[in-house]
Amino acid sequence: MSLSRPQYIAEVQSKLRDYLVISPDESLRIETLIKQLATGDVALSDRNNMVGHLTASALVLDNEGTHVLLIAHKSLGRWLQPGGHIEPDEELEAAARRELMEETGLSAVRLLKQLPIDVDSHEIPANTAKDEGPHLHHDFQYLYQLTSPATIALQEDEVAQFKWVSLDDLAGGDYGRRLCRVSAKLRAQNGQNSSLVGI
Repeated sequence: MSLSRPQYIAEVQSKLRDYLVISPDESLRIETLIKQLATGDVALSDRNNMVGHLTASALVLDNEGTHVLLIAHKSLGRWLQPGGHIEPDEELEAAARRELMEETGLSAVRLLKQLPIDVDSHEIPANTAKDEGPHLHHDFQYLYQLTSPATIALQEDEVAQFKWVSLDDLAGGDYGRRLCRVSAKLRAQNGQNSSLVGI
């Protein structure tokens, strides 16, 4: 049964509300997203919404729970977790899983948390080639773990290469503030242990 657009926005708002119960200090960082949801912005899942629109991403732990998968995005020139735009009114976790499959070929993963591990609003610069102005991406990042040895098949038109990065290296800040923050969350959830298997 498909949801109407207002129902879909209400579902996203409910997920965000549950997330903020766990991470109440993060509301200021995602203030624009909160305002868009509060005003019932039904274009939130439309990538043409130049205030901000939804994206979803997948943070994948290896079998041992000590490293995460990062891919080199060609257009952004950065190492990031797999992810991208949602389809119109697509369920957020399903979008994260779809983007993971499209960009890396990985499907043998299990979802470790029903709520996102992180929600982030970040600025996207104007892109004249796509006739897009500056806007925000409101990204819901979900946490997965491999269930079998990984065979990576990259989406070569968008992704240059991949690597497995230790949580220690993420914490160092070389891969950006968000992944540094997520590394701290993972360590806090696992009592500072080096392995995150079974969190």
